Amino acid sequence: MSVQSERLSTGKKINKPSDDVFGLANGMDYKVRINEMEQYMKNIDEADSQLGLTDTIMSSAANALIRARELALQASTDTQTASDRASIAEEIASLRDETLRLSQTKFRDRYIFSGYKTDAQPFDAGFNYSGDTNMINVLIDRDSTVSINVTGDEAFSYGGETYFETLDNLYNALTSNDVTAIRASTTSLDNALGQIANVRADVGARMGYLERLKSTHADRSTSLKMLLSDLEDTDLAGTISELTKIQYALESLRASGSKVLSQSLMDFLG
Repeated sequence: MSVQSERLSTGKKINKPSDDVFGLANGMDYKVRINEMEQYMKNIDEADSQLGLTDTIMSSAANALIRARELALQASTDTQTASDRASIAEEIASLRDETLRLSQTKFRDRYIFSGYKTDAQPFDAGFNYSGDTNMINVLIDRDSTVSINVTGDEAFSYGGETYFETLDNLYNALTSNDVTAIRASTTSLDNALGQIANVRADVGARMGYLERLKSTHADRSTSLKMLLSDLEDTDLAGTISELTKIQYALESLRASGSKVLSQSLMDFLG
């Protein structure tokens, strides 16, 4: 098969090392770098998904604490009776249990707030943190990683007290009709909400960085694919034109040879 025919068949200018040794080496380098960019983008998508879920969970936790604060303010007024406060306590208990469930969220069957201990619930029934403080890092560029998790002790506690303990203390204050303790609970709830805001700001910053980096990787990948195409892909129109020229030349050669052969035969017969 001629070089042009092979290029037309495969659509590639380089089909074996002898076609272009340096071109083949450059092509392999482009392919490695393209695969590298695509893997980074997959890692970024995975990191972004977990961080997005984390932000959603923290938003839900904030909503629970905001509601608890509203109830604490309501229960601290002089118009509320012991019976009223006992009723409010039931909703606080639900908010406490809901917040604890939020801390046990999984992503791809792994607990996201337990540090490296992704197979263990981050908090036990006594509100004790069972995870560790390790950050899970993912490679998103040749020399760059991002932490895809927030540990439970950072996400669900402030000043050594978990949000569940804060809510449980409020629950106890309500059931014991302790107005002073009920009023004091708003400070702990404000601190918890401030901590959640800090966590969400950090997670949001990471997600923003990932979005920008993914766009950069996508642009790099596109550029590399264009370079690879320019290097490897054959110019079909040009190749067809070359083949046409070769065929025309062969036909002319055959015609010329046929005439020479015919004339030689006539001379021999003559």
